[in-house]
Formats: sequence, structure tokens, C-alpha cells
Amino acid sequence: MSKFFDRICVPFSGKQAILMLTNLEMGGIGMYQLWLNYGEFAALGVWGILLATLRRILFGRLCRDAVIEGNGGSPMRRAMALRYEKSAELGVEIRDASVFVRKYLCLEQRLRVRLPRWRTLPERWAGLVLGTGILEAVALHYLGYGTVFCVDRFLAAVAAFALVRMACLWLESESLWEQAAVCFVDYAANTLAPRKQHVRDVFEEKDVEEEQAVQEAPEEKQRFTPTKEEEQLFQEVLTELLSSST
Repeated sequence: MSKFFDRICVPFSGKQAILMLTNLEMGGIGMYQLWLNYGEFAALGVWGILLATLRRILFGRLCRDAVIEGNGGSPMRRAMALRYEKSAELGVEIRDASVFVRKYLCLEQRLRVRLPRWRTLPERWAGLVLGTGILEAVALHYLGYGTVFCVDRFLAAVAAFALVRMACLWLESESLWEQAAVCFVDYAANTLAPRKQHVRDVFEEKDVEEEQAVQEAPEEKQRFTPTKEEEQLFQEVLTELLSSST
């Protein structure tokens, strides 16, 4: 066994050890220089990919909340129903369910950012990265830096922009947004609106019954129902009048 390790572990000379350390040091310096030159756009590109991933997760949850129907529905459905009922109590008639749903979604926030902004946030970030690279390359070239260095900065920005755009295409979320919007519009038009109409019909029927009861009550009070003594007295007076007239 010792012979086997002796063959593998060949001892290094001093020059070989110094050469290896020098190569490692040069490699570390090269990595450091690479990070100084391209680390900024690498971080921006990673952040854009994270934004695209977060948007996919948030819109997936939104779509799931729009589809859930059992046990009173999702919290978003219950909040939408409450807002719909409040508008009915205030006498505000909702004629277009799609506009009502769009307004409701525009007021919702996720991670302190409104949902409509999440629709275009990664793409806007990618454009910001590309614009930063172009401005930086132009500014460095104006300050007298080498053309190669300026082109490298611009290409780093283009690479980060391409990575973010690829992540946006791979983690596509617009279809989830459309699906959630359609489900919410269906819920508002085919569930909340009929429920509101049914409640309104019930209250109208009760109001009609109360009005009829109020109208019939005075008629019953105006009807005169004499007692037996009053009938006898009336008959005696009538007979006296007839006898006196004859």
C-alpha cells in the first residue's frame, strides 16, 4: 500500500511549489479583476432573474386564489364579495364586471408593489440594465478609457439583458394573469351579481308585503261592527219612528 501512495504522491520540488502558488495567485487576481469588471452586471442580471421568478410565483398564487370555490372561496374572493356588497349597500350599481375586477386587482399589492406593476417589472428591469450599460460605456469612452474596456462593459450589459429576457420568456406569467382575471370576472358576473339580485328581490317582496299590510290596516279599523245591544236599540228607535209616522 505504501508503494502505491509513493507512486501517486510524487514529491514536489521547491520550484514547482512556487510555480503552483504563483498560478493560484494569478488566478485569484484574474477572478478579482473579472468581478470588478463584470460583477455589477452579473448582480443586476441575477436580480432580474429573481424578479421574473417572484412574478411567476405571485401570479401562480393569484391564479389559484381565483379558481378556489369551496368553503367560502379564497381570501381574495371573500374580499371581492365584501367590496361588491358594500357597493350595493351604498346604492352603486355595477354594470361592467370586468371594470370592477380590473379596479380590484389594481388596488391589490404583493410585497408592497401593486399587481399591475408586477406584470412588466422584470422587463423594465432588463431595459434599465441595458440602458445602464450603454450610458456607462459612453461615459467611460468620453473619460478616455480604452475602447476594448468600454466594449467589454457594453457587452456585459447586453449579456445581463439577454439573461433577464430569457428568464422572462421561460417563466412566462401573462397567461396566469389572464386566467386569474377571467376567473374573477366570471365570479363577479355569474355569482355575485345574481346573489345581489336575489337579495334585492327578497327585500322588495318584504317591502311590498309591509305596504299592503299598512294599507289594509286602516280599512279594517273603518269597518263598523255593532253589538247586540246596539242592534236592539236601533230596532226600537226604528219601530218608534215608523209608528209615529203612521
